[in-house]
This record gives sequence, C-alpha cells and structure tokens, in this order.
Amino acid sequence: MSPNLQAYVDEIHTMALEDSIKAIADLLPCVITSVSPNATYLMRHPDYEGEAKFDDLGKYFLNNNQRCFAENAPLRLRLLQSSLDDKFEGIYGELYKAAVDGVKNGTIKPEPREDQGCACCAGEPAAVIGMGFHHGNAFLYTIEQYRQLWGHQQNHGSRSGWMGDSWDEQWYASKEQVEEALARESTPIAGRL
Repeated sequence: MSPNLQAYVDEIHTMALEDSIKAIADLLPCVITSVSPNATYLMRHPDYEGEAKFDDLGKYFLNNNQRCFAENAPLRLRLLQSSLDDKFEGIYGELYKAAVDGVKNGTIKPEPREDQGCACCAGEPAAVIGMGFHHGNAFLYTIEQYRQLWGHQQNHGSRSGWMGDSWDEQWYASKEQVEEALARESTPIAGRL
C-alpha cells in the first residue's frame, strides 16, 4: 500500500532544509491538481494514496525560501529552491483559472475568508505566489554574506525592515551571480591563480 499523500506533505516542514527542498522538487513534477467545490486547491500523486492540500505544499515552499536565508543555505541548494519558483507560479496560475471558471459556471462556491485582510500580507501561498512575490527569495543574503561572495558587485535588490528590536537590511543576488559563485567554489584553487 502506498503512503498517504497528506501525511507525507505534513512531514515536509519538519525535515532538514535540504531534505525538504528535495522532497518538494521530487513531488512537484508528478502532481495532479484540482479545485474542490469549496475552492480548496488539491493535489494527487501517482506514488501516494489520497489527496493533499496544495496550499500546504505551497506554504512549505515559501517557508523554505525563508529558511535558505535563516540557515545560510549552500549555493547549490538555493539554486534548487529557486528552480521551483516558476513551477509553483504555473501551477497556481492554472488552479486560479480553474477556480474562476468553476465560480462562473456554478460548480465551485468558495467559502468566505475569515479574515478580510490582504491575502498576500496574511501569507496565503496562492496570493503570494500568484503575485510573484516569491521570486528570487532563495537568493537573499545579509549584507556581510553578500559582500563575502560578490564583493562590491551591484546587488539585485534589497529588503529591509524591523528584525526584532533593530532595523535590518538584506540584499538579493541574481541567479547568474549565484551560478557564478558556485562555479568559483568548484574551481580548484590552482586553476584560479
């Protein structure tokens, strides 16, 4: 008997960062998504029994972006995490279209949201990913980390705000910068002299 999909998805957020990213990367290509009559985004997978909430997977994906920063993840792991950006955006785009079509034809009746605030601000994966706010977040670094890897190269953007009791700023690297730094890392020292 195959393992239960929702139970497996629920384990993903408890995994070490590398295992969590790899688990999501392994699941994503084979998921079959649908929208329930109450507008819940669901998924099935040929290797697992039952259905799971796709938003749970989206939430863990977004959390892994934050963990890449918090745990100062290796470059290769950040690239793998970033490679999922467009895949999630594409799946959420298809689910949104199916939900809108279902509402129009009467087969889907969404449940009212408890909180009428901003869905993006609330961190709802469908909204955050649907608006593209997830792109590049795996490439976020402290200024010190950024400078160690790229010196005074122009950053690809920044994010700032209150972190605890102090104002903090982080810088984004581009995918190309991360690939270049990874290539530098894997080049033997003699080859760089």
